[in-house]
Amino acid sequence: MKKIIILTITVAIITALAFIFLSKVSKSPELSNIDKPPIVDHFACSDYCPGPREQYMVKIYQGIEDEEECSKLGGRSSSYTGWGTFKICIAE
Repeated sequence: MKKIIILTITVAIITALAFIFLSKVSKSPELSNIDKPPIVDHFACSDYCPGPREQYMVKIYQGIEDEEECSKLGGRSSSYTGWGTFKICIAE
């Protein structure tokens, strides 16, 4: 009877340690080391925007314009032209 209790406790400890180890390993080190910028609403429209304003609202990472940095955050790089060309990182 004592052997069964000791064996059960040992298996529970090993399972808990394996779960903790796997949860730390499964996280991407690139994303965990990056402080993500805030996600904000953005009106992404060119000079002429037919239809309702809501059609052109997107969620973006604030201040991110670089394609490589955007992909590291898990976003999608995009651009649109109005009074100039604007590069944005759409949060997906």
